Amino acid sequence: MAAPQVGISAPWHFAAILGPILPTWNYWLLEHLFRVFPHTDARMNFAEFFIYDPLVSAWPFALAFYMAWRADDEKTQWRRGQLIEIFAASAGATLVSLALRQWLGAPAPSHDRDFQALFPRYLWKFGNENSFPSHSTLIYFLVAAGFWPMARKWSAVLMIWVLLAISLPRVYMGGHYPTDVLSSVLLGLGFLWIAHRVAPFAQSVISRIASGGMWTEAFLFLWLFELAEGFRSAGDIIRALWWAIGRSW
Repeated sequence: MAAPQVGISAPWHFAAILGPILPTWNYWLLEHLFRVFPHTDARMNFAEFFIYDPLVSAWPFALAFYMAWRADDEKTQWRRGQLIEIFAASAGATLVSLALRQWLGAPAPSHDRDFQALFPRYLWKFGNENSFPSHSTLIYFLVAAGFWPMARKWSAVLMIWVLLAISLPRVYMGGHYPTDVLSSVLLGLGFLWIAHRVAPFAQSVISRIASGGMWTEAFLFLWLFELAEGFRSAGDIIRALWWAIGRSW
C-alpha cells in the first residue's frame, strides 16, 4: 500500500507543538471506531483509494462549482458572486490555518506515542509533524457548505461526502485526529460567514470578476483543476515556499 499523504508540514515552528485538542476524547472516539472497524488490509486499501483517487473524492466538488458558474439564467451574477465568496473564504481560511499551525497542533496520531497503539505498525512511519487542522476537510467542507444558499440539497450531500470520503479515510489511516476535522469544519464555516459579511463592501470587484473575461476564465480553470486534483500541485508549491522561507530565517 502507498503511504498516506495528509496535510502540509512546515520545516520550522515558532513554538513547540502542544498536543491534540481534547486528547482523552480523541482517544476514546478512535478506540471505539477501530473496535467497530478494525484495521485490515482491505479496509486500509479502501481508505487509501479515497485518499489517492481524486476522481472519486474531489472531482464532485469541481464539477458542482463548474456547473454553478456556467449555469445561465436570471441568477447567474448572484450565483457567481456566491462562488467568489467561497473562493475568498477558502483562501482566507487556508492562510489562517497555516499561521495557526505555528502555535497549535500535534504530530499525526500515527506519530504520537500515546495514540500509536491504536494503529498497525505499518502506519507509524507515515503522517505529518503537525496534523492540525485537516486542510482537505477545511477546503472541501467550506466549498460544500458554500453551496447552501444556491442548492441546499446538493450542499448537504456534498458536506456528507466530505466527511465520509475525505475526512474519515484520513482519520482511519492515522493522518488526523477527530478534533482536526471538527476544527476544520468550524474554521470553514467561520470564514464563509466572514466572506458573506465582507462581500457587500466589495460588490464592484465581485461584479467585475463575475462578469467573466479572459483572466477570470484562466483563474477559474486553475482553481477547478486544483479543486479536482486535491490541491496536490498547490501543496507542492506551498511546501517549496515554506522550505525557502525556513532556509532564509
